[in-house]
Amino acid sequence: MKFRSPRSWIILGLLILVLAAAPSGAAETPATLTLKEALRLAWKANPTMKISRLQSLIAGEEVVRARSGFLPTLKSEVSQTIYDNEVQAKIPTGSFPGAGGGTSGRYITFPTTNRNFWGSKVYADQTIFDFWGTPSRYQAAVLGKSASLLDTAKTRDDLFLNVSKGYFSTLRAQKMEIVAKQEVVDLEAHLKIARDQYEFGVVTFNDVLQAEVSLADAKQRLIVAKTDTINIRSALNKVLALPVSAPTVLKDEKLETRPWGLEEATNKALNQRSDLKASTRRISQQEKVVTQTKSRFYPRFYTQAGLNYQQNEFQLHDTQWFGIFGMQWTLFSGLDTKAQVAQAKLKVNQLREQRQDLDGQVRLDVQNAYLKVKETADRIQVTEKAVTQAEENLRLNEERYKEQVGTATNVIDAETLLTRTRVNYWTAIYDHQMAKADLLWAMGAINALLPKDKSPNAP
Repeated sequence: MKFRSPRSWIILGLLILVLAAAPSGAAETPATLTLKEALRLAWKANPTMKISRLQSLIAGEEVVRARSGFLPTLKSEVSQTIYDNEVQAKIPTGSFPGAGGGTSGRYITFPTTNRNFWGSKVYADQTIFDFWGTPSRYQAAVLGKSASLLDTAKTRDDLFLNVSKGYFSTLRAQKMEIVAKQEVVDLEAHLKIARDQYEFGVVTFNDVLQAEVSLADAKQRLIVAKTDTINIRSALNKVLALPVSAPTVLKDEKLETRPWGLEEATNKALNQRSDLKASTRRISQQEKVVTQTKSRFYPRFYTQAGLNYQQNEFQLHDTQWFGIFGMQWTLFSGLDTKAQVAQAKLKVNQLREQRQDLDGQVRLDVQNAYLKVKETADRIQVTEKAVTQAEENLRLNEERYKEQVGTATNVIDAETLLTRTRVNYWTAIYDHQMAKADLLWAMGAINALLPKDKSPNAP
């Protein structure tokens, strides 16, 4: 292409700049994600967390509705009335001596309203006293909102536990993949030695076949390990509200927690578990519901004030202001109110039983997590030493095989033992991290994994 003007060169330069700025289509290396960043992502974007927050907002609006009972109700009515005949009144004839015309026997009749008219009414209605029904409803709503916020905190804690477990499960799966790759590398090296030994006539072809079969088996385990890593990482991505197939890279880190005594951990859990606090609030809320329901046995005292207007050519004043002090009392409701009170009381007993059961479950959660932390710590110490011993065992068997003192079976057995020991070691490492997360969750302290300036102390 031949450019004959400066304008053509300018266009070419802009085109080059656009092409250089355009994405190349190659996948970018994802940034390393720490546990705190993973928790923060889940806290902001996880759908379950969003639903729980909305539930708290709904509970907050219930407080507004309950508070409205303390305020007057303003109402307006407009109507059109059509009668078949005018409404008429009658008075005795003797009441108006000499009256004629509309007389009919002993009475005089005359209309009092139009046959077709419209009217309106505007008034305010204010409850004065309803035997603590309205205050109890408001107090129940406030307690319900508090319980809902604690439910959101419980949802947050459960979410943080899932994120932590998913995080360490992903790291463990990646370590299992590395172990499987190392096994393949070791068996490939052994296969090469076996072939060399066979070519020199030192061993039989059976050693080569044995090495090839073991290598094929190791490659199969590597394929499974890779698939497991992808699946576990995808599950974590879903919790974090990331694309399921995102190649998330996690930083290999450990939970730093101080050692807890079982009694101390249990007391801490009983004092700060969100579900225990929410359960206590629910009981108090239901007790207020009992009071609210009982108020239906008694009357409601109220006042009304407003303005009436009725189109009527027979009345002196179409508009009238009025004020009312009244009482409303349902004397019999077919035993419905009595049944509602009984239901409310039974609900209190039900919540108390649930609270007692939850107390025992919290203690069990703490004990299980505490023992799991100790167990995994002991496993780490045992398996860490075993890995070193297994590596030395493999080295010695390889040397013995090269020197024609040992057999191929000894080498493969040593490799299998080393792989199993490595798997046990990394499993213990990440089981220990997950056990510590379990203990923090059981104590109601897992939200401390986020920095204090980021941690949502109140949902």
